[in-house]
Order: sequence, then C-alpha cells, then structure tokens
Amino acid sequence: MVSRKDPKLEIVQLILEEKYAEALKKLMDVLRKEPDNHQIKMLLFDIYYNMGNKDKAIDIAIEVSEELLEDGFFDTAIGYLKKVIFYVKHPQLYKILFRLLTKRGLDYEAFQSLADFIKYAIENKIYMEEAHQFIEIIEDLCPIPAIVEKAENLKKSLP
Repeated sequence: MVSRKDPKLEIVQLILEEKYAEALKKLMDVLRKEPDNHQIKMLLFDIYYNMGNKDKAIDIAIEVSEELLEDGFFDTAIGYLKKVIFYVKHPQLYKILFRLLTKRGLDYEAFQSLADFIKYAIENKIYMEEAHQFIEIIEDLCPIPAIVEKAENLKKSLP
C-alpha cells in the first residue's frame, strides 16, 4: 500500500512549529501545481501574519475571501474571515464579510459586524472615512433598531 503525504498537513505542521519560511516555500510549491486550491491559499494569511508582514496578510485575506465569494463558498469564506478579523481589522475585510452574511440572510450578524468595526475604528482613531460609510449603511439599510441606535451613538464619537 502506497501512502501519500498531505501537503496541507505538512504546511500546517510547519506553521505550528513556527517554521514560516519553510512553510511558505512548501505552500508556494503546492500553489504552482494547484493555483485554485483555496484551502492552501487560506494558509498564506497565517504565514504572512506570523512572519510580521501584516499588510501582505491582509491583501491575501482579501484576495482569498473574494475568490471564495465568487466561487460560492459562502460559509467557508465567513468562517475564514471571522478568523482573520480576530487578528487584523481592515474595512475591506468587513465589507466582504457583510456581503457574505447578507447573502446568507444573517442580517443581524452582518450589521453587527459593521458596528463592531466602527467601534474599533473610533477606539483606534483609524479608518474614519470607512467608519462614516458603515454608519450610513446601518442608518439606511439596517432593519434592527438596536443596531441603528448603537450606530447613532457611535456616530457622536466620530470626528
């Protein structure tokens, strides 16, 4: 009986061992053979983030999330983005998550995610323009009075 090693498991093991450069090399080898392998591409975020390249990690997360959305893997993309936004907060990630959640009919969670980002932006004094845009989305479209009220209260803290 011939056994084959699963490259994803090998890459995950290297990440767990904090051998990020080796994991990246192995991952890129797999992607050359399987360029549409979403599972492998999702691991790129972990590698770049742990190597300290937060901007590249965010770019990868956006790219992979959009691909998953386009290919109809909504639940996979939602789970992936929830993991990613635990580590990094970026308005584009929240926009994609909002689209995915509304496609799944998860309106409360979708609008709450925007409110969470607004709060983060205010607390960290970043992404003010996007925070204003997200407040407008909530005020114009949100059917949940408690979230609208929350957004209106957050709006008072924006410059």
